[in-house]
Amino acid sequence: MTKEELAKLWQFPWPVMDVLIGGKSSIDLTELNIQSNAEASNFLRNYGYDPETPGDRRLIHSVQVEAVTFIEQQLLLPREWQRGIRPPDELLNCDDPCKLLLWASSKSSEDRWLRHWACAVLRVMHTIAHLEGVHRTIDMQAARAQIFSRFEQHLQRESDGDLWFGGKNGRVELAQVEWKEAKSRNSIILKLLHKRDNVAETIYDYVGIRLITKSLCDVMLVVKLLHKYNIIVYPNAYPSRARNNLIDIERFHEQVEVLRQELLAGSLTVGDFSRKMANLNIEASPVTQATGNPHSLSSYRAIQLTGRQLIKIPHQKLEWLTKLAQAQAPGQAEPKLTTVLALMKDLLKNWPSGKEGRFDAAFFPFEVQILDVTSHQHAQSGEANHDRYKSSQIRAARKRVLSQVLEFSKDGPT
Repeated sequence: MTKEELAKLWQFPWPVMDVLIGGKSSIDLTELNIQSNAEASNFLRNYGYDPETPGDRRLIHSVQVEAVTFIEQQLLLPREWQRGIRPPDELLNCDDPCKLLLWASSKSSEDRWLRHWACAVLRVMHTIAHLEGVHRTIDMQAARAQIFSRFEQHLQRESDGDLWFGGKNGRVELAQVEWKEAKSRNSIILKLLHKRDNVAETIYDYVGIRLITKSLCDVMLVVKLLHKYNIIVYPNAYPSRARNNLIDIERFHEQVEVLRQELLAGSLTVGDFSRKMANLNIEASPVTQATGNPHSLSSYRAIQLTGRQLIKIPHQKLEWLTKLAQAQAPGQAEPKLTTVLALMKDLLKNWPSGKEGRFDAAFFPFEVQILDVTSHQHAQSGEANHDRYKSSQIRAARKRVLSQVLEFSKDGPT
């Protein structure tokens, strides 16, 4: 090995090394290092898409168009786009994904504007590609329906309008239940763009439920009942995503045990116990626990749990089996089958039943927030409202995707 070869062997692509072993996200790279069309094509194939295949090439281009549209509509102000802070026409008219990679790798000072824009578009394209994978794997509507039904069977609305959560072996009155609306595609892309890992599989609140109690202490009863009725099965919980800046658990534990012992000893009546529980001093300090989300304000106070539920969806590729088995004409003992279908009917005799083998199954995450009505009212009207949360997300995504473009645009594109 010559000294040049040895030196080349020990020359490292340090920005990429930071992604692989340093905890840096790939979308935070400021440039790529792809030097030829063949290298770009090979990169794309190993990423998962073959640019030589017409179907993959069309898919990549559709993602590129969506990425540019997202940047225009979500991350840039209308006046910025109008005064020229937008991708060069060369990029807008490009239908060759290899060129995007080569532009993002260019070292020429004359190509800086094109390089910055190619990097920005590729960041959003990468985010959309991962999102597409999740949405093609899981039927989101089926997941929402199956998860929500587990909660609905333990909710009862009485004739007087009171809403209860639980069952005959224990229940608690609620002020309200909120079923989180399905996230829009743009909302999910925006959320991914400010997540460090930037991977769609790590979005845990595609499905969300908010349970609002009438009193602060009842929040703890809701948590207990979620376990008691196996709505959240604790082995399927995400301990790392448990959040609580609402209740001081240690203080609650101490105070409730004292009152329980007094109740059992007869020194408290049922009415006295309930009144004292309603007036417990158990509110957590705002700094008890960070939310883990830089865009959530500390003034939003709640207990948050994240669970997983096994979602079962009929296997689409086997739906024809069910249809074939039901292909029986009215009044006839046997289906009207062609010669080919008659042969296939024999195969059905030994095929697994629907319950045994005609379902795809995968664990799907869902988020539960529990808070009392006072905290909920503050969240709706105070500084922790959704508009400020969304604005914070947009600012973070805009900075992450477009920082080079915006910095360079101060002097005008070349």
